Amino acid sequence: MRQEGGKSLFARTDSINESIGTAPIRRDGTETPCPHADRCGGCTYQTLPYEEQLRLKNAQVLELLLQYGVICGSYEGVRPSPRICAYRNKMEYSFGDEEKDGPMTLGLHRKKSYMSVLNTDGCRFVPEDFNTIRRAALSHMTDRGHSFRHKRTRRGFLRNLVIRRGENTGELLVNLVTTDEETLDEQAFVELLLNLKLNDTPVGILHTVYCGRADTVGCDRAKTLYGRDYYRERMLDLEFNVNAFSFFQTNTSAVEAMFASALSLMPGAAEKTIFDLYCGTGAISLALARTAKSVIGIELSADSIRAARENAARNGVANCSFLEGDALEVLERLPHKPDAIVADPPRMGIHPKALKKIIAYGLDELLYISCNPKTFCENMAVFQENGYKLDALCVCDNFPFTKHIELFSRIKKRGGGSPPG
Repeated sequence: MRQEGGKSLFARTDSINESIGTAPIRRDGTETPCPHADRCGGCTYQTLPYEEQLRLKNAQVLELLLQYGVICGSYEGVRPSPRICAYRNKMEYSFGDEEKDGPMTLGLHRKKSYMSVLNTDGCRFVPEDFNTIRRAALSHMTDRGHSFRHKRTRRGFLRNLVIRRGENTGELLVNLVTTDEETLDEQAFVELLLNLKLNDTPVGILHTVYCGRADTVGCDRAKTLYGRDYYRERMLDLEFNVNAFSFFQTNTSAVEAMFASALSLMPGAAEKTIFDLYCGTGAISLALARTAKSVIGIELSADSIRAARENAARNGVANCSFLEGDALEVLERLPHKPDAIVADPPRMGIHPKALKKIIAYGLDELLYISCNPKTFCENMAVFQENGYKLDALCVCDNFPFTKHIELFSRIKKRGGGSPPG
């Protein structure tokens, strides 16, 4: 494996650190941009200098490639995030308490604790508006005597506060998730948020009721209290509607750069029909459609498919269609094979049966985008066994101060003819 151009993986670290506006982060935690670094479970690399985080992530990927016997043609290394503070465009806060029978809190779970929730005021990895809304919502609900849903008893009212933001539009979407055990003064909640002094503009305020047992943000029914149930985002010279429950990448500027680079690995798409597997709200599909003959996006989430279709119409893209369903099931019923495939699966990677179907197409090349290097390497080992090679690989640090990374790759068939197996 080689690093193109001989550039340092960390050439941009100094300029990025300067943008933080604080002292460098030290391993012992004496200087950190986050007041919760020793307790919060949200950012596991808080006390590591950013350069060391990049080194660890680079080593993690190289070790996995070696472990699974994946041979890489061109390895670019790790790209730093364009921004390492206030980079998140979404945060799911939980209501709870930090200590048993203590005052109600709203924030993230305490490190190594399922039950304890911290008041994560001053979190540096969300825009300041998120901190302002979190504080106001907690104070408002506490003053009105609302209870929070206890994880053990599964009784109580308040569950989550979800805030989403369009980085390039300045639009905010706020969703309060509760059970049906108490009554929310919806007008008072709307007035609270609209009267806050914020940098961005709330365009939608929702109240979602979810009475399920799972400790997740679910939806039995949702009501739009103000505005609309989506926010707008601009990315890749396209405009997207992102619904309250649609998947959208959490670091907009980093993923936009990553997608643009990934798509540059697939030139000459004018005569190609391309399948975009796990397409989400259609960002890659619509970008591909500008040069491809046609694109078919496939996605399991009904909310994401609805948003993808709206996004296609909004951007006037006619040669792109979207199909709802499991990737394997949709591939099985499609009567024709694609000329190329782009896959951006969830953390569990491509299901073995879907992977077998993809390999059976015998395509010359594929683009694989992954948020989990382990399952990527597992899938890549199967590709290798069936006549393919990892032609190009780049790792992107889209989640600074956490252990998570994204990567994009081009996979090519070795030689001619159909792959073995």
